Formats: sequence, structure tokens, C-alpha cells
Amino acid sequence: MQHDNAIESSARAFRAAVEMLATSRRRAHVRSRPRVRPTDTLLGLTGGDEQHFMTAGLEGRTSTGSVPAELALVRRLASDEYETFAHVAGQAFGVPDEVVARVYTAEVLANPLIGAYVAETTSGLVVAAGAGLLTRNQLGVANVGTLPAYRGQGYARVLTEAILRRGRAAGAHTAYLHASDDTVPFFERLGFVPRAEWTMLRAA
Repeated sequence: MQHDNAIESSARAFRAAVEMLATSRRRAHVRSRPRVRPTDTLLGLTGGDEQHFMTAGLEGRTSTGSVPAELALVRRLASDEYETFAHVAGQAFGVPDEVVARVYTAEVLANPLIGAYVAETTSGLVVAAGAGLLTRNQLGVANVGTLPAYRGQGYARVLTEAILRRGRAAGAHTAYLHASDDTVPFFERLGFVPRAEWTMLRAA
């Protein structure tokens, strides 16, 4: 019963994370140049913006590129480091830190089924963040983003690969996520496949 409650708590947190992604003023771009969006689309999905459901198998995965020279480590945050995650994700998504902190609270980060991860440089700067949710044999990935000055250097890729490896080690056989139009190619390079029969649209 307690395990089921933990799973339900994790599921609620992950849904909240996806909601934050869908309504953020700016996507967490993994490409190097941000896109300027019209002001009437800043608060939600309008027009052709979609959230694409993607999945990937976790068996036999290998790295898809080199490690950035300045990367020191990818680590899982402790519950009392929720403000670190909020700051990096907020900067990456273009939303206030407090918006992220309302989703990724200390209680959420303390849940053993939820992992909030960051990539740190050799100077100790946290430049990328992302989260994983383990539900039975599946791993949900959410809110992967990089600070604007560090995009296009491989930090988000290495971070995501670390989340996938740790999900596999914890027993997950499949990973899933929601990607924007802009980030679909990035996740495809990581082995994710769009599932055209399932998309998520949200009004502004």
C-alpha cells in the first residue's frame, strides 16, 4: 500500500512537470540558438506547437557522442538541493525559479522513485538539469534543459544518457517523454521514436 502511494505521488509530480513544460514561456532548447516566439504564444501551446510522445528501449544502450571537456560529473540532487534544480531549469525554460520550485519541491526530490539530476562543470557550475520518474518498469524523462550559454556542447545529451542508464540499472526497460517540435531531433539521436498515434496539445 505504501509503495502504491509512492508511485501515485511520483505520477502526480511527473504530470506536474509535464504541465510546466507545456505551459512554459520558452522551451528548454538543446540547440545553440534560441528561437524568438510571438508574444501571444509565450504562455502556452498555440498554433502548430505540439508535445510529441516518444519512447526508447533501454537495453544495450551506448553513448552517442563525446563528453564535454569541461564536464566534471552528472549527479542526482539531494532533497535539500531543490533550489539548485529550480534555478537551472528556470533559466533553461525561461520561467521564474519559484515556478519550478513549486513542482520540484524538497518532498518530491526525496521520493526514491523521482531523480532530479544536474551536470556540473570542472569549476563547479551547474549548467544542465533534468528529471527521471521510475514507475514499475518504465522511466519517464522530463524537463531536460541547459543554460543558454552552454547549449550545443553536449551537456544535455550526457545528462539524459546518465538518467537513462540509472533508470535501466533500477529495472526500467523502456523510457518515455514528451518533446516539443524543436527537441524531437535531439531525442531521436538518443534513440527515442515518436509515436504518431499519440500527441498532446494544450490551449494557451
